[in-house]
Amino acid sequence: MQVSEDPGAGRRQVPGPEAARRTDLLLAALNDGAEAVRLANHAARDGLVEVVGLYGALGTVVTLVDRLPQVVLFAQRCALANGTAGLVDDIGRDPGERLVEFIAWLGEGHAGLLGAGRALGRGHAALSHLGHRPVHA
Repeated sequence: MQVSEDPGAGRRQVPGPEAARRTDLLLAALNDGAEAVRLANHAARDGLVEVVGLYGALGTVVTLVDRLPQVVLFAQRCALANGTAGLVDDIGRDPGERLVEFIAWLGEGHAGLLGAGRALGRGHAALSHLGHRPVHA
């Protein structure tokens, strides 16, 4: 078995148009999601609502947080798949060190998101048991 001494051998140095299109779609979808969360934050800024009425909204937050780790894992997979082929660091640091740092921080973020999703899911489950007392006429 022959092993190439070029670590980037067989890999594309520049993403093709299909990869660029996928990146644009990913970015657009994430921007739309961030904008939706911003609007929700504005809606939640003033006044209070009845806690029982928050069940649906909190369920949506749980779904959102549960889906974010997949995006983080995707970023890690992309970093691991391409390695440092064609990369430079803008301050002269070893690109491999920077990539390892990037992957490590994504791991921290992934773990935090999993914990947040678990905690929010438990809160959502607790809220599901609350309701209003029946009014007797």
